[in-house]
Amino acid sequence: MKLDINCDMGEMFGQHRLDEDLGILRWITSVNIACGFHSGDPHVICRTVEAALKQGVKIGAHPGYPDVHGFGRRSMNLSMREVYELVLYQVSALEGITRALGGTLHHVKLHGALYNEAAERPELAEAVVRAITDIRDDLILYALSGSSLVQVGLENGLYVAEEVFADRAYLPNGRLAPRELEGSILISKEEQLHQASQLVKEQRVRTVDGSTIELAADTLCIHAESSDSLHVLKELHRWAKQNEVCLEAIAVY
Repeated sequence: MKLDINCDMGEMFGQHRLDEDLGILRWITSVNIACGFHSGDPHVICRTVEAALKQGVKIGAHPGYPDVHGFGRRSMNLSMREVYELVLYQVSALEGITRALGGTLHHVKLHGALYNEAAERPELAEAVVRAITDIRDDLILYALSGSSLVQVGLENGLYVAEEVFADRAYLPNGRLAPRELEGSILISKEEQLHQASQLVKEQRVRTVDGSTIELAADTLCIHAESSDSLHVLKELHRWAKQNEVCLEAIAVY
C-alpha cells in the first residue's frame, strides 16, 4: 500500500517561523505552498521551494481567495471568470518560480474557502480546473475525497488525488466539519493517528454524528499549524513501517 503525506506550508510573511516550518519537510512527501493571496510572499515562496527541492519533496501550488485578513477562510462572491483568473495567476507564479529554481511543479491543492466551495459547486470546480489545465494538463489535482472537484477534474482529464485529513472531523456527507463547530479540529496526537489509520487502512472514517462513511484516501493532509504536527508526522512514519505502508509522492505513469 502506498500513501502520500502532504502539508500546507509557506503560509506566513517574512521569516517568522520559517525555519521551524521547513523542518517538517523531511517528514512529508508533498508540499502545498501558499501563493501570496491568502498568505506567503516571494521570499517565503522561494525559500520553501528551495528547501523542498533539497529534500526531494514534490511541490504543489496552494491558491486561495485574496483574503489575507481572513486567511482565505472567508467566502467571496466572485464571478467564475474572476475565480479562473485568480487560480491562473497563483498557479502560474508557483510554476514559474519552481521552474526557475530548478524544479517542476507537481500538483495543485486549493486553500480554505475556495477548497471547500469548489468541493460543493460544480461551476466553481469547472473554473478552477480550466485554469489548471490551461497552464499544464499534467498537473495533479488534490481534491477533497468524494467531492464535486474530484468529479470535474476527472471529467476534464486531470489526474486527481483524493485527499483526506488526519486532524479534521467529518460530516456525514463527507465534507469537513466547519471550523466553528465544536470538535471540528482533532487536537490530540492519539485522535489524529487513529483517524489517519482508519482512513488509510480501511478507507472509511467516523463522522461527527457517530456514523461511518467510506472515503478514498490517496493523499493524507497534516496541517503544519498544529503544535503537535511534527510529533504526529514522526508517529505516522513509525505506523507506516509497522503496517507495510510505503510513504511516497503520487506519480502519474
